[in-house]
Amino acid sequence: MQCQRCGFVGTGLNGRCSRCGYQQETISAVGNRLPRAIQIRPISTAPASEIALMRGDVLRKGRYRLLEEVKLPKNQQGQGTAWLAVDTQSTRSRVLIRRCTFPNHTEEQAARIIESIVTRLTQLSQHQGFPPVVDVFSEYRAYYIVQQYPAGESLAFLMQQQGGALHEREIAEYGRQLCAILTVLASQQPPLVHGAISPETIIVNLQARQVSLIFLPLFSPDALSKDTSSGYMAPEQVRGDIRPSSDLYSLAASMHHAVTGFDPRERLIHFYPPARRLNPVVTSGMEAILSKELRLSVNQRYASPVEMQRDLQTLLSSYPSVSETPPPPGQMYSPASQPSRKPRQQRTIFVLVGACIALVLILVAALPFINNANQAAQRNAQKNAQEAAWRAELAQEQQLLDKKGIGLSDGSFIFDTYPGRSDVALKKQAAQALQKGDMANAVNFFSQAVSSDPTDGEAQIYNENLHVLQSGSSYITIVLGIAFDSGADDLLRARPDTQGAFIAQYEINKQGLLPHGLKLRILIDSCGPQRADVSTVAQLVANRVKKAGNPDHIVGVVGWPFSSQTINALDIIASVHLPLVSPASSVKLTGSSPYFFRIDPPDDVEGKLLANASQQMHVKTVFVLRDPTDPYSVSLADAFSASASKLGIQVINNQAGHFTESKTTVADYQKIVADAESHGVNQIFIAGYSIDGIRLAHALGNAIRNAPYNTTLSNLSVLGGDGVDTTLVIGQGNGPDAQIAATFPQDMRHLSFTAYCAPNEWDFLHIAKNQQPPFFTDWVSFYQGAGVATTNIQPPGNDSMMATDGVQLIAKATTYVQGDLIGQSTRDALASLGHGNVLAFQGVTGRFTYDKQGNPIDKAMVVLSVVQKGNENVIDLQNVVGTFR
Repeated sequence: MQCQRCGFVGTGLNGRCSRCGYQQETISAVGNRLPRAIQIRPISTAPASEIALMRGDVLRKGRYRLLEEVKLPKNQQGQGTAWLAVDTQSTRSRVLIRRCTFPNHTEEQAARIIESIVTRLTQLSQHQGFPPVVDVFSEYRAYYIVQQYPAGESLAFLMQQQGGALHEREIAEYGRQLCAILTVLASQQPPLVHGAISPETIIVNLQARQVSLIFLPLFSPDALSKDTSSGYMAPEQVRGDIRPSSDLYSLAASMHHAVTGFDPRERLIHFYPPARRLNPVVTSGMEAILSKELRLSVNQRYASPVEMQRDLQTLLSSYPSVSETPPPPGQMYSPASQPSRKPRQQRTIFVLVGACIALVLILVAALPFINNANQAAQRNAQKNAQEAAWRAELAQEQQLLDKKGIGLSDGSFIFDTYPGRSDVALKKQAAQALQKGDMANAVNFFSQAVSSDPTDGEAQIYNENLHVLQSGSSYITIVLGIAFDSGADDLLRARPDTQGAFIAQYEINKQGLLPHGLKLRILIDSCGPQRADVSTVAQLVANRVKKAGNPDHIVGVVGWPFSSQTINALDIIASVHLPLVSPASSVKLTGSSPYFFRIDPPDDVEGKLLANASQQMHVKTVFVLRDPTDPYSVSLADAFSASASKLGIQVINNQAGHFTESKTTVADYQKIVADAESHGVNQIFIAGYSIDGIRLAHALGNAIRNAPYNTTLSNLSVLGGDGVDTTLVIGQGNGPDAQIAATFPQDMRHLSFTAYCAPNEWDFLHIAKNQQPPFFTDWVSFYQGAGVATTNIQPPGNDSMMATDGVQLIAKATTYVQGDLIGQSTRDALASLGHGNVLAFQGVTGRFTYDKQGNPIDKAMVVLSVVQKGNENVIDLQNVVGTFR
């Protein structure tokens, strides 16, 4: 049996969910019938208020999946809660669910109240403009009333999209229909009052030119809370006298805002200047209607909605017909009506000349139609070519996934199938459903996957993508470039990257941070273990944009984690004018493309910080290790060597200082340690990754154990760059290197390294909790979900925090775009951050403002060390440098 709350299939003893502990409840008859048969059995003594619904929960045995909580008007916030949800059993899937509890009533009394509410709403839905009731049911001591969510957008959204006043004719028509709706409310016994009419509660279906009214109060006007903050409320309602006349006033206030652009919430309450003074194109008829209804005295306004509707109908009749056009120039003067005084020959010449002129006029008049026909043919040909390219692209992506396990996915393909994931089967079922176009089952399986393993960032992203599609909202897309493979180091970067990117996606969509009401989707572009394959998967992004017409509305790319990958991808991404925001730090990327932006400082800046850290550790001689095949390693080693030399530290670079990332063994490193000891060095600097740091530190530990009285070895430390900063160094993750770090924690305490951020950086800098970003609380909220012990929750790290900032940076840039929201305009907005009137962006990892080479200016960095805390190792923050805020 499927849990009614979390969707998990399978229940334990006494019908209680094995995962979330929810007590299953029998649901009585509902559907299209009135709820006379509803009976709630008292199966729990816990008050209903203790059961908190969450986004992604399912109700009614999985039929309704919650998308987001809807904020009710302030005067109805004592009338339960409301959720926007998906009805998986309906083609018109969006519904509004009202949840009501009655802690002070018996079950029989509560059932009678719900019956009267549903009866009233059902009767109203017989009239146009009122959402129909599609279901009513009870679960766990709460009642749920389900209404169809009207198709269209709110009047407030249309006004925001327009950026000013809307067309008067349309507002007059919407007002006429709303007067009819208010007439129905006023005719009820007793009369019903909405009490919260505003542009937010008026839904407009542009295609059908119809309006609906949402958030009808469930209880009587007496149960409405007092709200004096709305600028649309009538004077008598503000005083607590709620009557039908106040709804008509609120309608007129909303219309006044729509035709003038004058927001009443930003001015003195009940102050509505004449409409034509604010917008000269408003007609005198509309101004008269609004002026009459917006008077302070009820007796001086319209006596009923019918009277205002009649005047609006008269106004609509006075507008010119939409089909009415001025006569063509040839009909303004007719030569045939004039007396003929010319000889026959002259008349013949005039006839020929007139015929020629007429022919020319016909040709000239026909040219636009010919051009339009040609343009239409060209558009159709282009559309067909793009559709063919799209099909070819999807086929190529499928082949790449089957052959190499790499590709570009919105949820149709799964990359993270490696050890440590408990939801792989569910993710694969979701992907298969999505490939077949079965959206309902795809949502169901991804939601189960997220419930099974809340720490799976890939599943979280795909689940959010489907919520965006099901909401019917317009969207843009950001591509996340990562490398999913079985290697421990790659896996410990890819997984945090997806976790951090999802937190950013969730916050952007939940808080409405994108312009024009847009939502955000994320595509995952995984290159797998081979660095060279990044160019292949980057080309998939370019093909979607250039060949297929950018059906995903991609505006930017975040990635890839390593400099060598980013170098291979950059030119391909830039060729389709998309900005690439990357954590890659090699100096080779500095100024390499106008489309490249870093999340972190380049290696030459990090090299100075590392050299300063060595100086503070009183290092006199340092042995430098580099991988000559990796641009990042060479870049960082060179930068560190140059800076250390300037500080008077002796730098030893020789052939023995070469290693190969992730391949040099502990035994090989022991030879390097011996060579370093023979030179009497104080420190070994390694420009590599966490696996390399672990093996080197373990080799040093072995050397110390073999020669416990060798003071040169015992005083030797290991310093690394940001590549070392993963939780692998404290024994987390899978594989032999994690096992080394866990088995020999004392060896890991030789390690210090730099990074671009740390989770406790805000606390370290004594920044108050209420001034810290929501990222940290959201991290705990999402990743300590059902089935994950709190003690197993790891704080966010370098990679997850930078992934969040990468996504948030591109999203923030879109808010500054003027005109078309495309890759080029997003790139230009990114470059403007922190310059002129554009504010710098405050990210989780610090402040962002860019120089002309795509480098963040004076971006904050941190120095970290592995230290013992209690019985375990932790990564400890030592210092913060640069501008953080």
